Amino acid sequence: MSSDQAPILHVIVVGFHHKKGCQVEFSFPPLVPDCPNECPPGWKYLPTLALPDGSHNFDEDTVYFHLPSLTKPKQTIYGISCFRQIPVEKLKNKTSDITRGTVQKSVCVLSRIPLFGQIQVKMSLITHAYFEEGDFSKISILEDTYHHLNSVLMHSDLKQQLFVDLSARDFVLQWKHKALLLFKLLLLEKRTVFFKSPVHPLCCNILTLVSLFPHMLEDGLEESACVRLSRPMSPMPQLSDDELSPTTIKEFSSLQIKIEKEPIIEKTGESDHDDGVNDISPEIGEELGEPNKMDGQNSSSESVNDNARRESSNSDLVSPDVAHRNMSFLAHLSSETCGFPLYIFTKGFLCLPYLSLPYLDLLTDVNVRGYVVGATNILFKQKHQLYDVLVDVETSKIECQDMELRKLLHLTTEDLRFADYIVKHVAEEKQDVFLDGVGWEGGDEWIRTQFRIYLMCLMRTSLIHDNCIEVNHFNFNFVTAWRETHNYKMWLSGINPGILDVSAGHPFAGQLSVSDMKLRFAHTMQNSESGRKINQAMISTGKAVATTSKAVGGAISQAKGAFSSWWNNLLVSPESIQKDSEETEDLDNSKFEIVNKEHKLSNIVDSNENNRNGVIKTVDMTETKILNENDFHHPGEVHTV
Repeated sequence: MSSDQAPILHVIVVGFHHKKGCQVEFSFPPLVPDCPNECPPGWKYLPTLALPDGSHNFDEDTVYFHLPSLTKPKQTIYGISCFRQIPVEKLKNKTSDITRGTVQKSVCVLSRIPLFGQIQVKMSLITHAYFEEGDFSKISILEDTYHHLNSVLMHSDLKQQLFVDLSARDFVLQWKHKALLLFKLLLLEKRTVFFKSPVHPLCCNILTLVSLFPHMLEDGLEESACVRLSRPMSPMPQLSDDELSPTTIKEFSSLQIKIEKEPIIEKTGESDHDDGVNDISPEIGEELGEPNKMDGQNSSSESVNDNARRESSNSDLVSPDVAHRNMSFLAHLSSETCGFPLYIFTKGFLCLPYLSLPYLDLLTDVNVRGYVVGATNILFKQKHQLYDVLVDVETSKIECQDMELRKLLHLTTEDLRFADYIVKHVAEEKQDVFLDGVGWEGGDEWIRTQFRIYLMCLMRTSLIHDNCIEVNHFNFNFVTAWRETHNYKMWLSGINPGILDVSAGHPFAGQLSVSDMKLRFAHTMQNSESGRKINQAMISTGKAVATTSKAVGGAISQAKGAFSSWWNNLLVSPESIQKDSEETEDLDNSKFEIVNKEHKLSNIVDSNENNRNGVIKTVDMTETKILNENDFHHPGEVHTV
């Protein structure tokens, strides 16, 4: 087996020196010929990736990172590093350069294939054995590791091992409905920083999110660390002028598809759409390799799916049975000809599961369009100009200061139904919890299938006219912004006839109901700033009841004010929130100041017990009135990320 064919490039030991910092202590085969303890210039800061910031706070950790190839401008090298920290008392051979009470080292593997978890399992055992030996001069175990890994990986089914250590279940359980928000955020190619320490859960969050996109791990990360920088002093390899092949991007206006669909009938019985969009464009049918009339098999498939969609549209709520039939039909559609993987991590949009501080300047290069990076150093979090969205993995919070971007990331009612469908299946207790097969609803493979279905429906719907209601179900603003991204234009430039087997529209489309309102209510209360204010106000109310009757009136006013402000925002569009916020606040303050005074006067002689009952009654009546609102319509496009 030649070195050009070996999946594992190098096995490296990185140590922390009290004067020199992180440095390569050994590499096999040598990173630099005849110099096993040196780094090539293009990987000058490799040691800082293998031995991450803040590692001294932990006894062990695992890092997944990406590096650009030193020889191929369109190839990414995948790093898996196992860190350990042990007291010097455990060493059998203590060298003169060890001057501290602990020893910090990482055993790192550089691979051509993204088998992060599979390699990590093996390297964790190797690292443990290497440290247990107590003598770091014995490097034979590392050389044996290089040969063993290459032998095993050359004769194994790699696709079956791609998702080891990348649990989609854990990802959904942590992020719940916001998992879909992060999924859609990735499509927009924004500058996104994930933050957490230690590093392992940080990297797993990013790579698990990436794995929700069909074929992305196996085929879509080839250029995820590759960019030709404008500044030669940057710590990256100086690649040739071999740029990405120029691709002719067809304009979206020339590829709009008209689809067969039933008129959308509102409760009044009138059609919102009678604009002649009832047949497939002959030019597009020819362009995508589809005849004007589908063959019998496709016609049957379309009929089955249309019937399911029609049934869901005529009901007040998408029933579990209907939703299950829709998803089952789409799950069996082949995705091979739909254009996967999407070209997200290409042409200067980077995916770096972990990035150390010396690479900070890389993010500001003009040739870097955007990125998804993981960081543990607080400086990444403090430099607000570096990111559009900050994802705090520790607290599961997503911070975004751009109001326009918030509007793009707003989850529609249909989106929330889809996310709730997944969350409920994942949260259910399963007796066969140890079986992670395709047939198990709530398992990893099942979750990835649901996101693949969602993406196919989104891609198909993006091809129809803007004035079709199906586009709004995915958030019209989001779809419009996505059409302008590089990955969408690259997908549109390809020949992807398989996407026409998917019916346009959201898989969870249906009329609004009180259940939708409750879902929106819960989502906003958990994820918006105003919702958190309400929760805090309710906590304050409870404390006030337990202390003095005088404070009860003020607590009620605080709760009313917060709830009124939130409810007003819920029923208006995002564009008017900022404009009306000050006026609403003034009105609420003046109104409830009067109510508060009247309340104090009328209850000054009441006992604390009566005041407590009054608080409970007021809150209960308010909640009952809200949840049983009969004239409820679609809530405004309000979402605070």
